[in-house]
Amino acid sequence: MTHATSLSRGGVNPPDNSLTSRTAAISNAAVPSLAVIPLLQHAGSAARCVVKPGDLVGEGMLIGKADGVHSANVHSSIPGRVLEVRAWQAPDGPPCQAVVIELLGAFEKSGRRQEMRVWESLPRIDVLGRIQAAGVVGLGGEQVPTHLKLAMAPGRAVSLLVANGVSCEPSLSADYALMKEKAREIVEAMKICRALLNPARMVLALGENAEDLVAEFERTFRTCGMTSEIVLMPSRYPQGNEQILLSSLDGTGLLSPPPSSSVVLNVATLNAVYEAVVFDRPLIERVLTVTGLPVAEPRNLKVRLGVRIGDLFDECGGLTAEIAKVVAGGPMRGVTVDSLDMPVTKGTLGVVAFSRAEARARRQWPCIRCGACIEVCPWDLEPTRLYKLIEQGDTATAEREGLSRCTECGCCAFACPSHIPLVALFRGGKEAHNRGSRG
Repeated sequence: MTHATSLSRGGVNPPDNSLTSRTAAISNAAVPSLAVIPLLQHAGSAARCVVKPGDLVGEGMLIGKADGVHSANVHSSIPGRVLEVRAWQAPDGPPCQAVVIELLGAFEKSGRRQEMRVWESLPRIDVLGRIQAAGVVGLGGEQVPTHLKLAMAPGRAVSLLVANGVSCEPSLSADYALMKEKAREIVEAMKICRALLNPARMVLALGENAEDLVAEFERTFRTCGMTSEIVLMPSRYPQGNEQILLSSLDGTGLLSPPPSSSVVLNVATLNAVYEAVVFDRPLIERVLTVTGLPVAEPRNLKVRLGVRIGDLFDECGGLTAEIAKVVAGGPMRGVTVDSLDMPVTKGTLGVVAFSRAEARARRQWPCIRCGACIEVCPWDLEPTRLYKLIEQGDTATAEREGLSRCTECGCCAFACPSHIPLVALFRGGKEAHNRGSRG
């Protein structure tokens, strides 16, 4: 085990409210009686709907076929009948279709013992095919189809494979819980990826707050006949970002474009890879954290895709105070949802509730040009300048001055004493610039 260097600049140390959820085991959320499953849950174009109202579907059945290079398959998370295929609008993305399924019939796989498939003797293309067919995408936030990251061209060398177990958001503990309970599965998935990529170096990156997991992973690597470095990363946010992670691992801590020969996979993504290859299981559920001051019992839940966000609060003992807003994702990069009927998707890292008292404390004031946002930006941008340009509608200049390099990590908004919602403004500025560029 080694320790890596910290960020070369910027970053913040937000409060971590994950202690309660970190100490509890992963719980299975109730299966929804109605699942709303969007056909755009990945980085590319929406999947093409292959069912119609009235169709009976089984658990894990394909309902959306990948349509384009960066698209991904979408499957039914429950058995039942298709009630409708309707328009759906994500709070942070383009409109798409969603398949509404009413629970009906028996589960064919859940709760039953499944046969483990031998994968070591499979051709490389078949292993990739299982990952692609299962609709596995990056579950750490990027949502890029995972088979694309693992489909390196023959003869092309991979210098580094990283299993990213560094918390991507403060107060979310789902990845920690997965590593605590699924160490063997994650290591086996690293073994699968090693067979696909043959990397020169393998690293399991953990946050300093997960140091208690090191001994178990060391034992698991030995049991599985694997050799991998375990590196503890600084807990300063956003250390889990791929580019920052790789910059820390190279020993310099200096930000530079990530080398194309490096592959980084979130531990939740690796668990999905394991299930796809070993059990032929499509991605129809994920582990996420439900938390926030109004939540009675913050927990890590294994949730079927398509369940409404509002139902997850019931799984956590309900709410102890009136909520002002709910964020899908984490407190730093998450997106405010306007309805508790919003469904959980592959990209939902967590659900965070904020009380009215918290909202009052974050009342927005005018920019005082203090420079705090500039000081904490890991990307050496000037958020206050970008903010003014976007307010004036000059997104072209904002783009030239680095708007596209902004990863929406939320450090600037966290540090802003005026509580200006800079992440939302930058996200909107990017969308406005893209619309203008198209036309």
